[in-house]
Amino acid sequence: MVYDFYIDGVLLPITPARIVTKIGNKNKVVTLINGDELNLLKKPKLTEFEFEFLLPADDFPSVKKFIKPIEMLDKLEKLKVNKKPFQFIIIRTPTQPNLSNSMNMSVTLESYTIDEDFKNGSDLIVEVKLKQYISLKTKIAKLGVNKKITTSLQEKKISVERLSVKNLEKVFK
Repeated sequence: MVYDFYIDGVLLPITPARIVTKIGNKNKVVTLINGDELNLLKKPKLTEFEFEFLLPADDFPSVKKFIKPIEMLDKLEKLKVNKKPFQFIIIRTPTQPNLSNSMNMSVTLESYTIDEDFKNGSDLIVEVKLKQYISLKTKIAKLGVNKKITTSLQEKKISVERLSVKNLEKVFK
């Protein structure tokens, strides 16, 4: 099976040999009065991905698409500094053209490590940790016209019928 890994639209030059996908949970175990344990099931935690990949200093036949190591390192730095989610795509192409195992997910770059080793010559090994990103959905709160909301600092009048959560937070500041 052949894999292609894309980080924010950039094809990794050498596909990682392995990827670790961690799917945790937020379940809580409580002990009942009689001593039995009960597992309270919650939604799963955000999915985490860990892998390392080679950034070759030179182009050679097994490189899918050559990118200078400094360009990829700049890309990773921008993803980390900009604090914005991006697309992480794995395309799995088996012998038959069925891409049902492929993945396209919004993620954040949690951390990355650059390994420079004499044994690797000018090539770099980069280890990345990604975490699934789910965008915040704004809820609408409906308030009656001219309702008074009292805060600890002052009174403010709100004469709107629909108010987003962000605007509501501003009112209480």
